[in-house]
Amino acid sequence: MGERKLTVLCAAKLHENQLERHLELLERSERVGKILVVRHKPLPERLSKLENLSFGSGPLPRRAYRMAETVRDAVVRERVDWVLGFNPVPWGSLALLGAAGTQARVALSMIGRDALQVQKLWAAPFREALRRADAVTVTGEKMGREVERFGVRPERLHVLPHSVDLRRFRPTAASDPAPVFDVISVGQLIRRKRMDILISAVALARDQGAPVRLAILGRGPDKEALERLARKLGVESLVTFLDYRDDVEVALRGARAFALVSEWEGVPFALMEAMATGLVPIVTDVGTVSDWVRPGQNGVIVPVRNAPAVARAFIRLFHENLEDRARMERCLLAERERLSIESGVRVWEKIFEDAETQGRLESART
Repeated sequence: MGERKLTVLCAAKLHENQLERHLELLERSERVGKILVVRHKPLPERLSKLENLSFGSGPLPRRAYRMAETVRDAVVRERVDWVLGFNPVPWGSLALLGAAGTQARVALSMIGRDALQVQKLWAAPFREALRRADAVTVTGEKMGREVERFGVRPERLHVLPHSVDLRRFRPTAASDPAPVFDVISVGQLIRRKRMDILISAVALARDQGAPVRLAILGRGPDKEALERLARKLGVESLVTFLDYRDDVEVALRGARAFALVSEWEGVPFALMEAMATGLVPIVTDVGTVSDWVRPGQNGVIVPVRNAPAVARAFIRLFHENLEDRARMERCLLAERERLSIESGVRVWEKIFEDAETQGRLESART
């Protein structure tokens, strides 16, 4: 008889596309046989191991209660081995509450803003949830050091980058069309993404005789304001709005560099996809971005809300130091494997293995 496959329950409120990307690692793991998803509404069942357990909508207190209740019922009924909660504030902590007193182990995944939230005075219960979890995943060493300060044991911390399908997000090949943009940015057109900084930087570079072609891929409430800004600055011919696209990988191969100048982030999938494609990243030092982008080696880091600094980076990469850009591209290509889905799967399998080893040690002592 073969080894019993694990049943993993995931409780989250993430956007369905983002959640699917995280769950794909469990889908690819040979250790996992079933993935139960507890969410306010069902995910499309594109993953073969996925089963939905929806608890419906309503006011926050009702949703919180229903999530914890649904988690507890499923853990007992389905003999769940692991409960996985994304974002400890509040959904991951509710998942831990639902699993309390059961046989299930709990892993909490910190993937973005929650790294800032758990530092607040009011977040003491969520810090306690992190300390009680059997495993905590973070998106980089920087976030890991912050979480360790809350009393999370180092052996329970695991760096889990946002993993990328390297076959889909591949570097430009000789048979591909030549890039038509110098820089591309991918993300929601909302205030904190600061696409306006990129447009202003294009205008500043143009004023210095260094035109840069920018593509912005995404949708959001700020689109009309951004289009007006491009017209006001006279760079509408240099800025292209690509709207939303499913073939992001094709759009990335149509550019030479990637820009992310948000006011805050965790570490977005878009950045990892661009780096896997071989695009030199021009980024702000927010979240755990600096764990993955090393200035002068594989990318450029600029201050937040600083269009002149972004313009200088554009000029340097596309008009002055072309060899620097080529060197950074070579570095990115040499490091692609660390971003792979396979690397992410190995992180989860180590989490499962470490917990089983610890369980055997505890059994031997009793």
